[in-house]
Amino acid sequence: MIVERRPPRIGPWRGAIFCLLLIPAIGCREGATAPENTPLTMEEAVALFEGMRTIQRDTTPTIIHASEDSTVVACPAGGQVRVSGSVVEGQAADTLRLETDFTAAPTGCRFSQDGLEFTVDGSPGIREHTVVVIVGFFDSFGIEGSVTGDLDWRLDGRSGSCALELTLRGEPDLSGTEPSVDGMFSGMLCGHEVALEAFNTLGPAG
Repeated sequence: MIVERRPPRIGPWRGAIFCLLLIPAIGCREGATAPENTPLTMEEAVALFEGMRTIQRDTTPTIIHASEDSTVVACPAGGQVRVSGSVVEGQAADTLRLETDFTAAPTGCRFSQDGLEFTVDGSPGIREHTVVVIVGFFDSFGIEGSVTGDLDWRLDGRSGSCALELTLRGEPDLSGTEPSVDGMFSGMLCGHEVALEAFNTLGPAG
C-alpha cells in the first residue's frame, strides 16, 4: 500500500508570517513591497531649490501672520513658510555695504515646480546670507553669500532629506539698457555638485 504524503496547507496569515521570516534570507516576491527612498535626481534637486526660492522672493505673498521677529506666508498649494532675518545697511566714504541674513523654515509647504509636486518641511530650513558692496558709482561692485541648511521633502511617494551647502558670487551686468546682476550658486545640493545661475540675488524679497 502506497501512502501519498502531501505538504501541509498554509493559511493566508501563516503564509504572511512565513514570508516575513524568509525576507532576511531570500525575500518574498509576491506581495512584498519596499518603501521608495530613492534620492532626488539632479533635476529634481534643482526644482526643489528653485521652488523654495520662488516662494521666498514672492513680492506679493499671502501673509498668515506677521510679528517683529518673523513673517509667516502661505505656500501655493498649502502649508506655510516662516521667514525671519535682518537687513543691515552701512556706508563709509564712497562705499556702501548691504548685508542680509534670512532663514526660511517651511512646514508642510506644498508647491509645484517644473511639473513636480513637492511637500517640504524645514529641519531647520534654509539660511541665506548675502553681502553686497558698492564702491562709488559702480566703480566696484561685488556680491558674496551662502545658502545653507536642510529640507525634508516628499515627492511621488518618496521622501528624504536634502542638505544645502552653496556659495554665491555675483557682479553687475551693465551691458544692457537696464543694469542687472549676474550671479552663480555653486556647491552641494541634495548630494549633487551644482553650478546654478542666479539673477538679482540681493537676498529674499520683502
